[in-house]
Amino acid sequence: MTCRHSPGDPACSSHPDHPDNPANRRVREIEARTPDAARFEIEDVIAVGSHLVMKVKYPNCERCSYEGTKVMVYLNCSTIDALKWRKLDPHFRPYNQGGNPKEAPGPNARFPGSKEGWQDAVAYAKSKTCEVHGIR
Repeated sequence: MTCRHSPGDPACSSHPDHPDNPANRRVREIEARTPDAARFEIEDVIAVGSHLVMKVKYPNCERCSYEGTKVMVYLNCSTIDALKWRKLDPHFRPYNQGGNPKEAPGPNARFPGSKEGWQDAVAYAKSKTCEVHGIR
């Protein structure tokens, strides 16, 4: 098949900016499976001692399991700290000590975005509260 577009025509599917360009399709596929840390909706949160359990939805993550909903546990984290967060990455990474207060640290634990996942996350946070106080 011969292309009838002039060189550099953005209407041509081989143009780098055209949505049907195979490279762009791959980028869109990756983006649909990767939560955007700057675009999130907090659906539920509970403080368990000094820990936070959060249920967060990532609207751009349409192909993620549980429709982009993640349940995360943050140990020794205040509600005030969480209210400042503008970026909330659900991936595990080192704690952001002394870093940007508008960026959440990596979660200490993550659970499925289901009712059972929420219950397991709360139980995990409670178990960590007991450990801190030496209670078994």
